[in-house]
Order: sequence, then structure tokens, then C-alpha cells
Amino acid sequence: MESGNGEEGDYRGALAEALAQRAATSEILRVIAATHDDFQPVFEVIARSAVRLCDAHFCAVFRYDGELIHLVAHEGLTGHRLATWLKAFPTPAGRGSAIGRAILDGTVAQVPDVFADDEYRYRDVARAVGFRSIVGVPLQRAGRPVGGIALARATAGELPQPRVELLETFADQAAIAIENVRLFREIEAQSRQLELASRHKSAFLANMSHELRTPLNAIIGFTRIVLRRSQDRLDAQQYENLQKILASALHLLSLINAVLDLARIEAGRIDLKPVQLPLAPLLAHCLRTVESLVADDVRLVAAWPAELPMLEADEEKLRQILINLLSNAAKFTPSGRIELRAASAAGRIEIAVADTGIGIPADKWDTIFEEFEQLPGAAGASAGSGLGLAIARRLARLMGGDIGVDSTLGAGSTFTLRLPLGPPPCA
Repeated sequence: MESGNGEEGDYRGALAEALAQRAATSEILRVIAATHDDFQPVFEVIARSAVRLCDAHFCAVFRYDGELIHLVAHEGLTGHRLATWLKAFPTPAGRGSAIGRAILDGTVAQVPDVFADDEYRYRDVARAVGFRSIVGVPLQRAGRPVGGIALARATAGELPQPRVELLETFADQAAIAIENVRLFREIEAQSRQLELASRHKSAFLANMSHELRTPLNAIIGFTRIVLRRSQDRLDAQQYENLQKILASALHLLSLINAVLDLARIEAGRIDLKPVQLPLAPLLAHCLRTVESLVADDVRLVAAWPAELPMLEADEEKLRQILINLLSNAAKFTPSGRIELRAASAAGRIEIAVADTGIGIPADKWDTIFEEFEQLPGAAGASAGSGLGLAIARRLARLMGGDIGVDSTLGAGSTFTLRLPLGPPPCA
């Protein structure tokens, strides 16, 4: 009976220890997940857990910078004992300490009796602090030492293997924490660099757009003057050439304006000015604006109910989105119809531009909203900048909505703008 009770007691003790170790590792992982930008809390939890689970005198966690070992967390020492221990660091990695050996050799270093080890050079510290044996476990990342864990006990002897393995698990977790912090800081630095580069790019585009538009507007203005005053003096070919110059200059101006719009959106310099506006007059105005762009064999169709709710939105941005969608439909619809329709439901408005044009392959539905992405296949299609849809979607999202597409190759496309009836979230 006594033997059975002893075995049961051993089993319960082993089970309790295993559960405690599992709880400790789970706690460390939780802290790692919660503190991705700072490894200090992880090291402190490791030191506390190691002292408690290994019946140690104290535990310390170190970082190694390639030359010196730095103490970063500790548990179990206070007062003058802690002050004595702190004086030993930072220190070069060497064979005079357990942690130095672990870092140099890349393996666990046991010092069963610091007073019997000829290489150990911190005997005075051990005597003042009160430990007799110590073990060092390295922290490694990609085979390179980055720190270590030292566990000291008041009695002589090697640390049992199960507890050494526990320290190795803690070391692996500490290395993960160091790597997470390194990656986080690296990503932060890259993000700052990208943000700075983006600001510089936006400023460059804005300045260049301004510098380009000034002479271009002069070209457009003088060309119009010559066209008005010289129609009777120039032969038909020369007059047609002037019209081509004007058309090309206007197209170039539209490209510059599109690039400038994109730069402003990316830089966050687009200010929304939402107002209560009746939707039907705005829709009718957009249809009239694109009439001249539509081919002779294409019919423009207005399809919305007589009563539409008031919409709170930025009128200029909404008009820009709709004209972009209608112009895009005109570009890719050589014959048939382009329909502009609107309806309200569930607190939002849906405005769709449907055409009977060439259609869009399903694998291009997402990419067409990317900058400078163009679809070939229609007369005049290459005249675009590849920015219209990208700008339209970004403006829609700034206004709290989005744009979706549905298309059948060879049968047409439908672009649907969805907006909340209320004010945009950033207004």
C-alpha cells in the first residue's frame, strides 16, 4: 500500500510540474503575442518562471551584441546582492562565466560548483550573492548567438536534464521575441521610409503638374485663338492639323490632371465637402457632359425613378466619379447603348453605368482598378491614362462607398457605385 501511494504521489507531482511548465510556456507565448514591439516583458516573464519552476536562487536573461553581454532581466536578487551582480555587466563573452561559455560554444554550459571550476572567474560574486552552481543556455537566431539565460542555485550539482530542456524552451521563446521585435522595427523603419518617399513623390508630382500645366494651358489657349481667327485663311489640311494639336494638348492636360488627382489622394490632401444634393439633376448633367464622347451608333439611356432621396456627398467628387465611369463606357462601346441608372435601398444609393461594349475578362476585374492598368481592344482605348478607374474607386472609398464591376466578355460591363445616403465617415 505504501509503495502504491508513493507511486501515486510521484505521478501527481510529475503531472503538476508538467502542467505548471505548460502554463508558463503558454504565458510566455501570450506575452510575445501582446508585445511585438518590446522583448523586455517576455524576458521578465521568463526569469520569473525559471526561478519558480527550477527552484533556483536567481535567474538572469542577457542580450549579446557580438562583443559584450548585457543584463536585461532578472529575478530573485534584491538589495546589495543585486547591486553586486549588476557590477559584473556588461562583460565580454569568455570562458570565465557560464553564460559566456554558452554564447561562445552555442550549447548549454553547466558549472556544477563555481568554487571547484578553475576557469570560473566570478567566485567573489558567487560568494557575495550566495550561489554555488550555475547553468547557461544560449539564445540563437539563424545559428548566431544573440543572448542567453543563466540560472543559479545555492547548492552544488548539475541542473537536472528536464529542467535544462525547460530552459532551452524558454530560450527558444526569447529568441522568437527578439526576432519579432527586430522584424517589427525593421518594418516600422521601412514604413517610415516609404511614407517619406511617398510624400516626396506626391510633392514632386504636384509641382511638376503645376509647371507642366502652365505652358500647356498657354498652348491650348493660343491654338484656340488661331483656330478661331484663321479658319478662312488656312487650307483644310492645316486647319485639321491645328485641331489635332488642340486635341492632343487637351488629352495631355487630362493626363496631368489625373496624375495630380492621384498624388493628392495618396498624400491625403483631398478634402471632402459633403452637401445635401438632389441626385437626378446631377445624373442628367453627367449624361449631357459625355454626349460628345459617345459613338454615333450608341444610345445614351437615363433610367432612374422620378423620386430619388437626397444624398449627402461631395458633389464635385461624385460628378468626377460618374463622368469617369461614363467616359470609360463610351471608350469601350462602339455600338449599342450606355445606360445610367440609380436606385436607393437600405440607407444607401446605387448608381450603375451599364454598357453593351466589348466586356472585361473575369481575371481582369480587380486589376482594372489599379493605377496605369489599361484594357486593349477598342478604338481609342489606348488614349487613356489607366488612372480613371483607380481614381474613381479611391474617391468612392473616401466617401464611404465603393465601386464594383460585373462583365461578360463580348456583351458589356456594368460598373456600380454604392454610397451611403448619410455623410461620408471622414466628413
